[in-house]
Amino acid sequence: MQDFLSPTAAPMPLPAMPFQASGGPTSAFSSTGGEIDVDIAVIGASVAGLFAAQALARLGYRCALVGPDPAVSRQQDGFDQRIFAISPASWDWMEQQGLTAAIDAARVGVIDRMHLEAASWSSPQPIVLDAYRAAVDQLALTVEQSELIAVGQQAIAMTGVLRLKDALVSLRADQGGKPASRRSIQLENGQQLHAKLLMGCDGAGSKLRQLANIASRRFDYQSRAVVANFDIDSHHRHTAFQWFSDQGILALLPLPGHAMSMVWSAPQPVAESLMGLEPAALCRHVQAFIDVQGCDAPGLRACINRPASFPLVEALCDRPFADRLVLIADAAHVIHPMAGQGLNLGIGDIIELIAVLS
Repeated sequence: MQDFLSPTAAPMPLPAMPFQASGGPTSAFSSTGGEIDVDIAVIGASVAGLFAAQALARLGYRCALVGPDPAVSRQQDGFDQRIFAISPASWDWMEQQGLTAAIDAARVGVIDRMHLEAASWSSPQPIVLDAYRAAVDQLALTVEQSELIAVGQQAIAMTGVLRLKDALVSLRADQGGKPASRRSIQLENGQQLHAKLLMGCDGAGSKLRQLANIASRRFDYQSRAVVANFDIDSHHRHTAFQWFSDQGILALLPLPGHAMSMVWSAPQPVAESLMGLEPAALCRHVQAFIDVQGCDAPGLRACINRPASFPLVEALCDRPFADRLVLIADAAHVIHPMAGQGLNLGIGDIIELIAVLS
């Protein structure tokens, strides 16, 4: 691997505290006539791309992060519609990278218990998962997408990652089967970027994957995830709830304070009906569904934002790599959000790739 790709600069020590401006190794980038040479070009500037780029820069690689900023803004009042459940292993890695120290602790929810129930199950008793019984601190932590993006953007600035916000438009063909020392891409502004390794973190519709002619097998669940956040009438006791029914899978995840995040994975007709409801009507509808389940979930007081939705698919690329090119996170694999493992798998990809490149 050292012959294939070696760091240009010395590795940075991992911070134990929030980031301090260090200037970073930006002076190591070379540019000639509008063309830029880097060690690694990370395509995609959402959470996985940001986390991967800063981690690679800490190893001493000259790293560029390519692509527009996500259209996500932090909410001063309330919470984002998009909430991620972070596993203990992912959180530990984020902590080692110094990322968790920059996250506002007041915006982090804790999942200590999970209550899972379905009317169709043979046993009338729900399945309950408990952190105490599993001898772990938590089952998961909940964090807003915008919080993770803000922390990632701060990290790439402090580690000297070269930020190029124009979109990828083309990939130079490989060398006809011959090993190449670089892969080259062109951005929307006409700029050429040459890298020893291209890393695709650009999501389920990965442009890099398409340009590299890597096929992806896709399964459409014919469903949508409807997401919204609610104020609740009593504390959730750090318990997540999940109900399985013919109307889909309804999950409630604990947020800080008296709030919970809903993800309703519903068939298309049900999802369309939910999206057509005003916030107050949606709150009543979800509460009526929960009441039928007859469990001790907190009551919903109000929907604190308009619902949003996104399609549910499963996808897996035929191969996550090509000549000096690798795909990770949703660019390589997409799974159903029911288990809350999408971002965790992406972070796992980063951890494994870092181990190879270290």
